[in-house]
Amino acid sequence: MSQVGVSDPAEPVLVLENIQHAYRRTIAVRGVSLTVQPGEILAVTGPSGCGKSTVLHVAAGLIRPQSGTVRLFGQSLTGAGDDERARLRRGKLSLVLQFGQLVPELTGVDNVALPLLLDGHGPTQARRLALGWLERCGAQELADVEPAEMSGGQAQRVAVARSLITSPQLMLADEPTGSLDSIGGRELLDLMIGEARRSGAALIVVTHDNSVAARADREIRLFDGEIASEAVLV
Repeated sequence: MSQVGVSDPAEPVLVLENIQHAYRRTIAVRGVSLTVQPGEILAVTGPSGCGKSTVLHVAAGLIRPQSGTVRLFGQSLTGAGDDERARLRRGKLSLVLQFGQLVPELTGVDNVALPLLLDGHGPTQARRLALGWLERCGAQELADVEPAEMSGGQAQRVAVARSLITSPQLMLADEPTGSLDSIGGRELLDLMIGEARRSGAALIVVTHDNSVAARADREIRLFDGEIASEAVLV
């Protein structure tokens, strides 16, 4: 049996089985099942309110579904406490939310360095690596800028840099290019896909943008909380 935080390379990085979740009386996800393999790029599409973000948050272990099972890196999250979930995610999973969700008290470089600091890296090394990732994401000028002074697109660039700095095995991104122009969005998506291809990581992108979805290996389309269609794109 594999230990917590150590994934078997032969295992899927993520398995959702018959997931259902509701917010009060509104059912957001109805019986969603999917499996994501190492190195796979998956697009999750569908209209607003169809359950895309809920599926992503369940996959990240941030939401406990009301029914169904979640296996992350070969480990069941059913019954796992918050600390165990955090240990399983740390260093192996990254999450980019739609509006960046940066720590407001920290500068750009400190936001990017934070995952490394939490993982025990020294501050000098963490800052050096963070500056390098900010540059790769076209955000080097934001190193000493706080999130309140950033545009939406700038915050997304910093959030992507933060998501890549740990070389995760599973990257989850909710509309990661939504606040960027077409050229900036394409550049950032190229970087994320390139890193996934290079490292063999899986990437799940929630998107409304057909041009973003077309870059994936597989597309799952949700409608009213259910998988309406699935297509292999390559």
